[in-house]
Amino acid sequence: MPYIELNYNKTITSSEEKKIKEELGKAISILPGKSEEWLMVEIKDNMKLYFKGDKEKENMMIKVLVYGDTLSESILNKFTAKVSEILINILPGLNKDHIYISYFFTKNWGFNGENF
Repeated sequence: MPYIELNYNKTITSSEEKKIKEELGKAISILPGKSEEWLMVEIKDNMKLYFKGDKEKENMMIKVLVYGDTLSESILNKFTAKVSEILINILPGLNKDHIYISYFFTKNWGFNGENF
């Protein structure tokens, strides 16, 4: 039941959006027990994101919500590296030093009218 929200301050084409969704669907398997089957992705472009006081450079803020207590630092590092690689390959103006990724874990996740 992971959820990935991408906030980007530039335009993402439909072709780029499709590639991002597909590649994140593959990458989510880095997280133990997670798969594209349960992944929800939200992509927001043209956001007003300032980084170091500047919104002219390409900036991205990513939120990853995961059902469960936590994941190891090594797994999160691997996932962060993969997500960054995916995004800089698809969005040519984005650099990995302008990407923030935050992780949130919860034991409470509702689906289909009830909680897991």
